[in-house]
Amino acid sequence: MLLSVLLGTTGCTASATTISWTPATRLIPVENVQGIVAENSELNPQDSASNVLAWAVNKPAGRLVIFNFNSPGVCGAGGCLYAGYLFRKNVSTTRVFASYLNDNLPPKRPLIQVVSDPSKTSDLPCLQVQQHSQNGIRQLFFCFNGRQYQLANSSLIELPHKMQ
Repeated sequence: MLLSVLLGTTGCTASATTISWTPATRLIPVENVQGIVAENSELNPQDSASNVLAWAVNKPAGRLVIFNFNSPGVCGAGGCLYAGYLFRKNVSTTRVFASYLNDNLPPKRPLIQVVSDPSKTSDLPCLQVQQHSQNGIRQLFFCFNGRQYQLANSSLIELPHKMQ
């Protein structure tokens, strides 16, 4: 049982990679970052684009870019906004994931991980999101359904009180 808690409780994941954030303007043109800031917030796109963090992965379906707006202007009681966009050649950019996430987690608990699952037929990886809950850590698994990411599974990992 301890092994399943350490690996995640789904039992179906092949591997998980923790997202390493980098300035979004290093991954996509600044004009695209500004447009995404404007679409998701009331922040000044020209001033805010340099503060936006991102992570990207290239897959057969296109380039998935997850944005961490890294600004109090897109945070609320539920956390801060994270959005994922799919970039494809000759197709308009599409928002495929959006959620307010709270990064207040115990040490060594990543907020988002990219999960590869060989049993899934999607061209994009699943996302494992961890959120602090009253009884431990809630693991949420979002998978791409061809149009957007949707919640595929949720599980609770109970933690000893001192670790919460």
